[in-house]
Amino acid sequence: MQQRVTSAAFVALALLILGSERARAQCVLPYQLTNGQVADATQVMANYNALIACLTSAAPAGSNNALQYNAGSGTLGAVGPLTDGQLVIGSTGAAPQAHTLTPGSGIVITNGPGNITISTVPGGGSGLYGPVISGRPTAASTGLVNWLNQNGGTSTDSAVGLSINVPSSSGAVSGLFAAAPPTPYTITALIAATRNSNSFNGVGIGWYDGSSKLHLISYVTQGGNAPYFEIEKWDSFSSFNNKDMTSASNAFSQPIWLRIADDGANITFAFSQDGANFLPLFSSAKSSGFLGATGYSNIIFFANPINSRTIGTLMSWAQN
Repeated sequence: MQQRVTSAAFVALALLILGSERARAQCVLPYQLTNGQVADATQVMANYNALIACLTSAAPAGSNNALQYNAGSGTLGAVGPLTDGQLVIGSTGAAPQAHTLTPGSGIVITNGPGNITISTVPGGGSGLYGPVISGRPTAASTGLVNWLNQNGGTSTDSAVGLSINVPSSSGAVSGLFAAAPPTPYTITALIAATRNSNSFNGVGIGWYDGSSKLHLISYVTQGGNAPYFEIEKWDSFSSFNNKDMTSASNAFSQPIWLRIADDGANITFAFSQDGANFLPLFSSAKSSGFLGATGYSNIIFFANPINSRTIGTLMSWAQN
């Protein structure tokens, strides 16, 4: 009995303290108990429950290292935890979002723990192709650092751009991929293919669903004839499915500009010989596209090195 009285007195004392002006600025209690007042159990429990609810609503949201913001109705929301280089960016009428900075033409952004380094790339932005050519692409500047089916392939930040060097195979896609940026976006690449094959060897860019399927624009050789383009569908890196289209064999000269775009509802493949004027080759609604509405989630730069070791080089890479 003595223990229960002592506990009740302790709770009552705590609630009396929380009923002060300082506590009320934090949590409003339904009953304000004064010195000498005999507390009714109903009032004590009502104050206790109100305090618990108040403290719960004021508790930090999210996981460790998340940033807090006012989510309305007296509650906190969380964004993060942030990864290297991420910033919290406002979104009109909505909660803030965590994003990394996107480099423009001739700019390289390097993210690290607690720091962001922004620098220019020598060699870009001047001369005849200044308005369309980027600075020298690298693995860091493009984000293309993850291998799909490396299979003995290597990547190099060369003097002219980012190169992949892949051993000959009987037909399998190897390449570097990175997460696609938020829509809408357009990615424009100037590519060159170094190879000695006439058996459907391909180099290009496209999308990878992060699991198995690929949807690609490929600059292809064929039977000693002039190079041409294919919009290819692959069930996996080693399992070709079909083609959405095949271009004329117009002997498109190298290097060649390729472009892929996603406006949130539709995806498009295009090419250009001058880097400024692009001819669409194929487009589709994402919902009915080969990768599905959510499958256009990664960008890939690839080679299909049939019958020849193949070097694919990105000589320009721009994201808009």
